[in-house]
Amino acid sequence: MQAWVQEKLGAPLVLKEVEEPKPGPGEVLLEVEAVGLNFADHLLRLGAYLTRLHPPFIPGMEVVGRAGNGRYAALVGQGGLAERVAVPEAALLPVPEGLSPEEAAAYPVSFLTAYLALRRAGAKPGERVLVQAAAGALGTAAVQVARALGLRVVAAASRREKLALPLSLGAEVAATYEELPERVRALGGVDLVLEVRGKAIEESLALLKPQGRLVYIGAAEGEVAPIPPLRLMRRNLTVLGFWLAPLLGERPLVEEALGFLLPRLGKELKPMVGQVFPFAEAEAAFRALLDRSHTGKVVVRL
Repeated sequence: MQAWVQEKLGAPLVLKEVEEPKPGPGEVLLEVEAVGLNFADHLLRLGAYLTRLHPPFIPGMEVVGRAGNGRYAALVGQGGLAERVAVPEAALLPVPEGLSPEEAAAYPVSFLTAYLALRRAGAKPGERVLVQAAAGALGTAAVQVARALGLRVVAAASRREKLALPLSLGAEVAATYEELPERVRALGGVDLVLEVRGKAIEESLALLKPQGRLVYIGAAEGEVAPIPPLRLMRRNLTVLGFWLAPLLGERPLVEEALGFLLPRLGKELKPMVGQVFPFAEAEAAFRALLDRSHTGKVVVRL
């Protein structure tokens, strides 16, 4: 079968014939239809992710495909950018009826992260949450999930032309990062921040109300600023870390999230698909992922 292989960290992908995976006990062979790209995939290719793979490996963590008569999504550590991938049966996620393969590839990482991060923060109806990168795949999911949970959303993005999308999804306020401090101060602060930028964490802490919470989900800007403990003490702020991968093994937590998400997906919750690339253009898809002008999920379609 054909697969895109990372033969050296930081190097371009290589399309080549590889041996077909052989499912072990408790695994199924998924005929891949689409792959959702995440910033974590980019970091994995650089050797800069929270887990490190030694080349050669096939990137692609978020896939959707067919096994038997059904279509499933799955989160895998690697192997998605291939015609087929072996997946543990326990890792298969239902695909709601009516979702296209591209939409199905855009839901697992973003919507599970959005729901579980807000749950971890103890989000309560009526609270105000700041969603950063609100026009991206995770951001658009977080805006929608927060609204479904009864929160009020302040959306932030790097460019003014991106603000219409989170507003259309229910954000109460939308601002560029330059405008954000003034807009949030006018609101009296926010209760929660979903932090994905990294180097701007002090700015984010300044936007929180006393006893506010910040959930650290990622550092898309590639830098991680130190957290000043005295800043936390003075206003009784809380900083929480969040990483989806290890939580996937906590089945009751996953079932709770799916119980909330699945009945709503395709209805009040809609995965936002941005650019879609054919399998032969996987490297171009990664370039699009890093382009600050993109919105929604970047998807590779087989």
